[in-house]
Amino acid sequence: MSFSTGFSVSRTLAVAERDLRRFRRNGTLLIPMVLMPIIYLVILGKSMGGDLKHLPVAVVVQDRGAAADEVVNRLFILAQSRELFRLGSEPDPTTAVDRLRAGDYKGVVVVPPGFSEHFTRGEPALLGVVVDNTDNTSAAVIEGELRAAFASGMGPRAASATAAVPGVQVERVDVYGHKDFMQYLVPGVIALALFFVAMLAGGIILVDDRARGIHEGYFVTPLSSLDLVLGLTLSALTLSMIIGSGVLGAAVLIARLPLIGGLSTLVLAEGCILLLGLGLVLFMFTLMARVSNPLTPRALFGILNVVTFFPSGALYPTESYPAWLNGLSQVFPMRYAVHALRSLLLKGVGFGPVAHDFLIMALFAGTMLVLAVTMFKRTL
Repeated sequence: MSFSTGFSVSRTLAVAERDLRRFRRNGTLLIPMVLMPIIYLVILGKSMGGDLKHLPVAVVVQDRGAAADEVVNRLFILAQSRELFRLGSEPDPTTAVDRLRAGDYKGVVVVPPGFSEHFTRGEPALLGVVVDNTDNTSAAVIEGELRAAFASGMGPRAASATAAVPGVQVERVDVYGHKDFMQYLVPGVIALALFFVAMLAGGIILVDDRARGIHEGYFVTPLSSLDLVLGLTLSALTLSMIIGSGVLGAAVLIARLPLIGGLSTLVLAEGCILLLGLGLVLFMFTLMARVSNPLTPRALFGILNVVTFFPSGALYPTESYPAWLNGLSQVFPMRYAVHALRSLLLKGVGFGPVAHDFLIMALFAGTMLVLAVTMFKRTL
């Protein structure tokens, strides 16, 4: 038997034509190829680096002079004209900072006693700003905008104010000490790892087993759709917990993340991993319940990643999102998992501030379970 080693245009075209027929038979797979770069452009363009708006900021006024009134007026101008802040009033710094730690505020502006008196005498008038520096992007914007707002002075002295003339001096206080960007990324990394597991176990492997005929063996047994879905979910969820816990441990060590709440923080973080992993696995089962082409989950991988992960706030604050992207991010559980994990791991809060996140993740998982059982194909 001999084989030709020469080049033939006709043979080459025949191979190409035969290969292209596969795409014609699977024309729907071309849609994700076209949509993926467009979706990346739209989602990433709107979720990364946008202008922050409606940052919740508390104002505590402990001085009743004219200069204190001018500070409040300038803050309201920033809130109304540029929609930068969403202002709230608190009676004292302790209450305001407690609510900041609970996640109600991104920053607290404190006008201390004697502020107007110092300003009137031409002495430095200190304006305190306490920030939630677990989100350093928002903290830097709040500090920078306040410094810019008072850089030119206030009142009748504003026109002649220079750097050498004492005026309002903004003093920043980080309520959580030093936090670097790697620590900020830890919750997003954990959520991304769980997405990969769900895509693999709930999507690619599921469809591959169906295409190879492995699921046909289930059809000669008395197993119901619920039995099948719960069994496959338990398997995928076990893998999610192993991978998620491993990533959590590695991230804590690599990012040198102090566990403020100790064991209770770890337990709550594991609970968050459990709920997110469950929701994502069942979501993938629902999407792939009637899919038999092994190429489909692979083609959808990139689109699902960018639609669920990037709008979650894992990389950039959700306050920069337009309304439509905010709505999209609120549909998927990854946003709530990132918020809960960030609150637990970086702030050491208890269950109360993240109970809302846990509830929404549980509701999402329950909804996906009903859909997965309803749509799961138990016939050939």
